[in-house]
Amino acid sequence: MIKKLFESGYFNYQDFILDNMKKLSLSPLESIVLLKMLDEFKTDKRILIDEILNDLVEKRSSVEEALANLNEKGFYEVYITNDNGLGEEAASLDGFFEKVESILNNNIVSDKGDELYSVIEYLNNTLNRVLTSDEIDMVTSLVKDDCYYLDSFKNAVEVKLKNRSVITIKTIAKALATKDKPKNVKANNELMKDFINKVK
Repeated sequence: MIKKLFESGYFNYQDFILDNMKKLSLSPLESIVLLKMLDEFKTDKRILIDEILNDLVEKRSSVEEALANLNEKGFYEVYITNDNGLGEEAASLDGFFEKVESILNNNIVSDKGDELYSVIEYLNNTLNRVLTSDEIDMVTSLVKDDCYYLDSFKNAVEVKLKNRSVITIKTIAKALATKDKPKNVKANNELMKDFINKVK
C-alpha cells in the first residue's frame, strides 16, 4: 500500500523519515542517504552513488558506509535484471516500505493505554527493532484471541527465555504456549476418572 502511494506521489517520505529516525534506527547520514535514494528511485531503479553524492558534502567513503548499513538493516536489496539478454543491477526498496507499514500499524493499532499497544512497545524495545507486519499480526492474535497480557510477555522473555541469545516473536509465542503443568494433575485425573465412572 505504502509503495503504491509512493509511486503515485502521495507518500511524504521526507517528513516520515525525519519524524521517525529513531524508530527506523537511522543515523542522520543514513537518513539523508535514504532520502536521496528515494528521490532518485522515482526515475531510476538503480543505486547510483554519484547521483547520491551530488548535493552532499560528505566523503564518498562515508556515503558508501551509510549505503552498506542501510542494506544490512534491510532498507533495500540489490538484484540483477535481465533486459534484452543484458544483466543490469537494480534495487528494491520494499524493505523500507515494510518498515513504514510496521511503524504505521503500531501507531494505528490503538491508544497508548491499550494492552496491545503496550505489548508491541515492550517487544519493540526488547528486540531493539520495529516489529514486522507479520509479527504484529501474530502478537495481535496472542493478545486479542488468546488473551495474553503484557505481564505474560515479560514473563516469557525474562523467565523462560533468559538463557537464549536470540529471542524472536515465534520463540516468545512458544514460551507463552508452554505452561507449567499444575502439581495436582494426577489428582485431577483420578477425580475425572471417578466422575466418568459414576456417570456411566
